[in-house]
Amino acid sequence: MDRRLPFSLVRKDDSMTEEMTERPRSPTGAPRAVVTPRLRLRPPVPQDAEAIAALLDDYDVVKMLSRVPWPYGVEDAESFIRDHGEETVFVICLKATGDIVGICGVHPDARRSDRGELGYWIGRPFWGNGYATEAAHAAIDYGFTALGLGEIRVNCRVINEASRRVIWKCGFRFIGSGMIDTVAAGRVASEHFSLDRNCWQSLKSWGEAR
Repeated sequence: MDRRLPFSLVRKDDSMTEEMTERPRSPTGAPRAVVTPRLRLRPPVPQDAEAIAALLDDYDVVKMLSRVPWPYGVEDAESFIRDHGEETVFVICLKATGDIVGICGVHPDARRSDRGELGYWIGRPFWGNGYATEAAHAAIDYGFTALGLGEIRVNCRVINEASRRVIWKCGFRFIGSGMIDTVAAGRVASEHFSLDRNCWQSLKSWGEAR
């Protein structure tokens, strides 16, 4: 059972600030944290396990994710933290309080080094605040800048309207649909979206010109 990715099937953009470039850097040169207007995205640490497990103790969240088991406990969170490098996965924290609200990141595609997959989820207590969109924008910028990707893809279940809204807001285009296997919900219908570097650059330029 693959328990590695607790990810959702995820103008002028302030998602990556100058503060990001001042953060300590990993051996690959990628920043260890990303700062947005309301959020701080950082690599997960062992002390995060209980908070992550508490947010994923909710089937309405887990059923929308592809590789998260149900039920989900602290041991699962510890395994996730242990098995993921800090380069592609971020814990989403509120800047004001430090509270963990979810997870996001860009997971490299093993078949194509220039392509990644966006993933994100937000815990139920923090729904409705736009955190998923803000974090997704930051993760996308990270993927195209720090990771040098040429394309980012994202999937969402057909029934996941909230995730689909995030995807459209981030500028992705629909590229198809199909069935995927999920750990918690079995085989489900999903939609697939893509955003390439040229489109991302155009969207950024358009936003800066507004």
